[in-house]
Amino acid sequence: MTFGRLVKAAAAAAIALETALACAGPARAIGSADKGTSGGQFLKISPSARAAGMGDAYSAVCDDAYAVYFNPAGLGFMRDVQAVAMRDSYFQGMTHNFGALAAPLLAWTDSKRARNEFGTAAVSVTSLIIDGIERRGLIETDDPADTFGASDFAYTLGYGAPLSRRLAVGVAFKALNQTIDASHSTAFGLDAGTLYRGGRLSLSGGVRNLGTKVRFGSAADPLPLVIYGGAAWRFSEDWLFAADLSAPRDRGLGLSAGIEHRRSFSEDLGAALRCGYDTSKTDAGGLGGVSAGAGVSFKRVQFDFAWVPYGNLGNTFRYSLLVRF
Repeated sequence: MTFGRLVKAAAAAAIALETALACAGPARAIGSADKGTSGGQFLKISPSARAAGMGDAYSAVCDDAYAVYFNPAGLGFMRDVQAVAMRDSYFQGMTHNFGALAAPLLAWTDSKRARNEFGTAAVSVTSLIIDGIERRGLIETDDPADTFGASDFAYTLGYGAPLSRRLAVGVAFKALNQTIDASHSTAFGLDAGTLYRGGRLSLSGGVRNLGTKVRFGSAADPLPLVIYGGAAWRFSEDWLFAADLSAPRDRGLGLSAGIEHRRSFSEDLGAALRCGYDTSKTDAGGLGGVSAGAGVSFKRVQFDFAWVPYGNLGNTFRYSLLVRF
């Protein structure tokens, strides 16, 4: 990469971060003093086993349909139709699921234009469900009166478009529906980002979860807004390093980093190993913050697995699938 291109890349990331700060407005007062004051906490759980294995340092990678969550600008570079799905065996009996479909607007036309020339659209659904929560009254007893459940859903529509061969921007609109027993809440959010891809270096910047408050009764909490910037460096076709710096509204600055090593055994078969570290997950103690994963691909299908420990809370295991059409 020439010095001029590097300067342009840095400028693109700086513009994205400044735009995110301007959009955030009053939410600039972010930090650990606001810890525990955000609603819609399930939005913090990433949906990709590949990204989780790399410590969720993914905003500057975003080369698949999971970009609709991490950085919608990544959709702008996609030239094939992709369907993805993820299941997360979360702790305390919670189940986290994600599914998305992304397609370039020219995917099903005979145009000689690049399939992503007019951008790529994506839709996704996220859910976090827990059953069997014990209901207890004012009198302490050995047995609960009965049980109830809670569920969180997010429905997202994303779009990314290339501004040039190296720079893309994207937005994602989301609607949240949360239920706790007989109580319901609805909220709306917006993600926006930019992504610059040079020869080996990629830079990203943007904002997630800018929107309305989550309201249950008289209580109202803002969404878990986060401003982020990231970088990825591809040492070779086999080795990738990525790092993200995030500024959430409800905690201090966070840093995540990860490495991926890919190996091709034939034209159709490949495998990958990953490891990462995320400072936002260290509060749980133990091995919290560490992650590891692996993946295998055959033709146009890719399966990934990740192990993400949460200290005393237990281990989580994520499984994700990607199919290209």
